[in-house]
Amino acid sequence: MSVEELTFESSDGLTLEALLVGPEDPRAGLVLCHPHPKMGGTMNAPLLEAVTERMTDEGWSVLRFNFRGIGKSEGEPTLGIDEVQDAKGGIALMRRRNADMPLAIAGWSFGAAVAIRAAAEDDSLVACVAIAPAVKEKPGVTAGLPPPEEIDLGVPLLMVAAANDELVESEDCKTWVAKIPHAEVTLVQGANHFFWAKYDKLGDEIVDWLNGSIQT
Repeated sequence: MSVEELTFESSDGLTLEALLVGPEDPRAGLVLCHPHPKMGGTMNAPLLEAVTERMTDEGWSVLRFNFRGIGKSEGEPTLGIDEVQDAKGGIALMRRRNADMPLAIAGWSFGAAVAIRAAAEDDSLVACVAIAPAVKEKPGVTAGLPPPEEIDLGVPLLMVAAANDELVESEDCKTWVAKIPHAEVTLVQGANHFFWAKYDKLGDEIVDWLNGSIQT
């Protein structure tokens, strides 16, 4: 297993710090977006580290990175709009590394909303996973997601909701997904927004679905 610290450019030219983890000959790649920095969100969030470990065990290469203005990444944070350019830069990096590798994107909370927005601009991705996404706008914190009828998402989407989420209502996730083709919601019982003590269950859901996405 290789672990590489690196930098790449966002699609609008900012230098972002990143970590690429995976086997020497990966079967697929995943770009993983972190939660809001006001909630301690960086590329080293424990939940993202747990997801990375599960996916690399399955033969995936995983790119984690800090959004603009976080850690050593250049720029200033926004509400999840300009960060889409950061995610697109990560996608471009992974494609340069292995052009023929199936590539997916995922994110948690703030980062999940960014991942969905990025996936809506790139139908060549094989899948998108949104973990407890910021569905609704929160002034000064997140732009949330656009109304489902206003987003052209051609990529299969799995939204993972937490039954006891204190920040994102699972019903909001279900309502949003109901109007999106090729999208589904899975509910992790007993989980809060941080999925404490539920990493194994979360990992199972993501691994099974993403592995299925590259077999169809």
